[in-house]
Amino acid sequence: MDPLALAAAVAVLVTTVLGMLVLSSVATATAGNTARQRLQGLFGASVLEQPTVGSALREQKPGDLLGMGQSLLGREWAAKTAMNLDQADMHLRVGEYVALRIGCGLFLFAVALMLIPSRPAAMVIGSALGVVGYLAPAFLVRIRKERRSNKLEGQLEEALTLVSSSLKAGFGLLQSLDQAAQQIKHPLATELKRAIHDINVGSSMEEALLTLSQRANSYDLEIVITAVIIQRTVGGNLGEILNNVAHTMRERGRIRGQIRSLTSQQRMTGYILAALPIAIAGILFLVAGDYMMPLFTTVAGQVLLVAAGTIELIGALVIKRILAIEV
Repeated sequence: MDPLALAAAVAVLVTTVLGMLVLSSVATATAGNTARQRLQGLFGASVLEQPTVGSALREQKPGDLLGMGQSLLGREWAAKTAMNLDQADMHLRVGEYVALRIGCGLFLFAVALMLIPSRPAAMVIGSALGVVGYLAPAFLVRIRKERRSNKLEGQLEEALTLVSSSLKAGFGLLQSLDQAAQQIKHPLATELKRAIHDINVGSSMEEALLTLSQRANSYDLEIVITAVIIQRTVGGNLGEILNNVAHTMRERGRIRGQIRSLTSQQRMTGYILAALPIAIAGILFLVAGDYMMPLFTTVAGQVLLVAAGTIELIGALVIKRILAIEV
């Protein structure tokens, strides 16, 4: 029996089993969330709300898919992964997430083994694709995390205005946060409700706000929470403080817009440089296909393609990093 065919069959089998287990676990969790939402609709009870990762009152449970949750429980990186999944709004446990990454890597590895006839090239390209498949879910989590953080920061100025107005009208801080949470949308509304829930079940205001800052992963929100905690320690007009913080955020947003406008030409140059080799290769393939075919049919050509793609990706990431100016 061909060892490559056997390895591909095993990879497909493992990928299928892991995929079925993940889908089954997600379906079970979705059914539980639906039932919880129905109970909340009937009773309106905040105590039914499921505590989330990062709550000061919740024990971390990374998940139990194939026993991986028990083995990962208590490890620092597992807790960090659970926090990242929560910040990305991905309702997966750590065990399910690890299984998904392994399944993606094995699937791409198996595809390469089945489609590429040359054994050395199949192993090299399959291994490279397996690494890409394993890293792809983490990249998706990072993108979703950044999008959620940006959306939350976009809602923060409106929330500060609402809280400041409620404080000036005579409401307490907790009531003001509750009023703001009712008038804005996810994700900031969800995070405020989680903090209020923690306070209602016994957490201190400072502990709940610090946990909120940890979950939200927002520098602007961290500034707001620091200002609130300092005000509760030394006193002062909290409504005026929040107005000043909101003004500072508006100015930072204006400066970020100016920087983005000034660096737009450089970003476009980076996009063109990243797309140029691919475009030239495509044109040459259409004009002189026989000339380009050795890149796809020979071992040396396939290795060169993988190396060129890797260098191209590194260059694009370096350009992006250079242009990522923080304010």
